[in-house]
Amino acid sequence: MHTTGFVREMPQKGIVGLIHGEKVDIVAKPHPLSFLRYHLFSVYLIIVAAFLGWFHSYLKSNQPLVEFLSFLDLLFSMTGMNTEDAVLLIVFWIILLLSGFGIGVLWVTKMPLVYMVLVGLAGTALEVYFLVPYEIAFKPMVKLLLLGASAAVGMILTEVYRRGHVYFLTNYRVITKKGFIRKEERELMYDKITDVYVDQGILGRIFNFGTVIPISGSGFGLGSESAYAFAGAATPIGKTTVGGGFGGGKSVQRPRAATYFSLYGISDPKKIRIIIGNRQLETKEAPILRRIEGLLREKGSES
Repeated sequence: MHTTGFVREMPQKGIVGLIHGEKVDIVAKPHPLSFLRYHLFSVYLIIVAAFLGWFHSYLKSNQPLVEFLSFLDLLFSMTGMNTEDAVLLIVFWIILLLSGFGIGVLWVTKMPLVYMVLVGLAGTALEVYFLVPYEIAFKPMVKLLLLGASAAVGMILTEVYRRGHVYFLTNYRVITKKGFIRKEERELMYDKITDVYVDQGILGRIFNFGTVIPISGSGFGLGSESAYAFAGAATPIGKTTVGGGFGGGKSVQRPRAATYFSLYGISDPKKIRIIIGNRQLETKEAPILRRIEGLLREKGSES
């Protein structure tokens, strides 16, 4: 795809301004499967909500178990909850916290845990505070409905977020645009790129998509990974305790960038890597060619 002035791939994708003599090589967007883990997270929450709904029905039909857990009535007496509702609330929070922590560790981010806590607080507040004066049969289900509804909305917002990413590779630079809550645009000239990192997972290798991270000399496209260790010992001497310790750490830079700092989840990443490599080579050769052209022009004028 080659054009000058302005390029419009689709009306809803916006316009990118081009500088003098600039042409667009390719326009790329994240592959539909590149945000699959967020969709799976939402599906998981819907399954959790359905499971907890079944669990509550099971408690109501199992009177021996309810009588065994009746000591919880003392803890939740101020809320007016019966035993099965109290058990549901406890299990609800246990699953939310464990899931948020586990997924956060797997993704190396605290956002899943924050999301779980916020949804849990909202659902609990609805059940034990706002709806307390009302006699509603499905009151314990409100927090589960909120969990499932937020997951469904999350799937929609994830797709909107994915569609908001557009990447332009021109003959001069790499332009990344993101339009979600607000619009952001970044660019990187080819002569500033020192390395290009391509990341493809198992699913990406099967369906031919992956993330391309251009790395600049200033560290654009890099993230920091740190590991620390500490050891210490103490022993009592008389009425005091004497101790000491030592520790150390190491920090390394790895290719890692947010979705708008990288070409996230694009189709055929190796092709994109080749395009960037060719443009890098042209950028390096251009000063030499201009110098040769100047020398030839000088010789021509002398003759």
